[in-house]
Amino acid sequence: MLTTFIHTGDFHLGRPFTFKQQGNYYGKNKRKELWAAFEFTIQFANEMKIPLLLITGDLFDSVNVLSMDVKRVAEAFGTLTETQVVIITGNHDYHGDNSPYNKAVWPKNVYIFKKDTFRSVYIEGLNTEIFGMSWVKNEYREFPERSFNAIKLQDTRYNILMVHGEVGGQGSYLPLDLKLLESKGFNAIVLGHIHKPGMAPGNVAYCGSPVPLNFGETGDHGFLVSRIKTDYENYQFHTTNGLNPIASRGYQKRDIPITPEHSYNDIIEKVLNCDTKENRRQDFYRICLTGFIDPEIQLDWINEDLEDEFYYVETDTSQLELEIDIEQLLAENQNNELGQFLKALENIVDPEVRKKAMIYSIEAMVGEGVLR
Repeated sequence: MLTTFIHTGDFHLGRPFTFKQQGNYYGKNKRKELWAAFEFTIQFANEMKIPLLLITGDLFDSVNVLSMDVKRVAEAFGTLTETQVVIITGNHDYHGDNSPYNKAVWPKNVYIFKKDTFRSVYIEGLNTEIFGMSWVKNEYREFPERSFNAIKLQDTRYNILMVHGEVGGQGSYLPLDLKLLESKGFNAIVLGHIHKPGMAPGNVAYCGSPVPLNFGETGDHGFLVSRIKTDYENYQFHTTNGLNPIASRGYQKRDIPITPEHSYNDIIEKVLNCDTKENRRQDFYRICLTGFIDPEIQLDWINEDLEDEFYYVETDTSQLELEIDIEQLLAENQNNELGQFLKALENIVDPEVRKKAMIYSIEAMVGEGVLR
């Protein structure tokens, strides 16, 4: 009888990460982190004697993943002594002609769904039937309702549905109707594709990515451990899900408001005060400077001066504007080319657009050294 299982996916093994700051160094470290998360999951399953490991798509980042990486995964699954592994493919590792899953010989404890219509596998020793569909191309605008509606559940079995898609989606990533999925009465619905872990009533859960992959993936990450209690008298199953976190470098975003009164050193200090030194040396940071700044301050050097204080840092100045008295500038330059150029911009009807055009023009002149 099934007592517990691991729900994971979206590892994106083999992903070619790029970073603004020394990208190759950080990309290599991030790829190592993904492998460490995968190996931790395998170790956890072995040590805790987890009987079932479900992977809900995008185990690999691309169909062009290296054969070495695929064989490494297959070998790791082979070390599981008491765990059955069931896999569906996603939009990144879809089971097409160049399927990464054809690059290795998979151990007997691994079952891979290879069709884009719903099929099932029954694991007798666990009295568990698992229904799933895999991607065989890189987009799906419609859900395969016909094969889904044909599903018949046996009440005496623990029934699981595996899908890689987007609940409420309207695009090409397999839109899912949650009410339709729940209508069958599955004991657990395990989903992949969304990288943020999330659980909903009806035993529906997204596992999320085991570790965050970019600045859009903040918060805790890991894999889900689902525990099942069986009511033998009424033959009912009760499932609870919990996130088992995996230690990794997180992604942090910080908005730092700037005023014209702040000097260059003031700005550096404000950024450093965004978090503790310990945290700054651990995670990836994106610093967004907002507000208005003295036009004499050169922002080009900020990243260089911050690098030694962070593990990784990048600065975004797109929301920062120069503090310029346009009226005074026009008055002081009315008889030269600069004044004539700015005067021409006054023909723009929309006042906000006109102001932005003047500011951007002045910023460009400052950047080129034309205006100091």
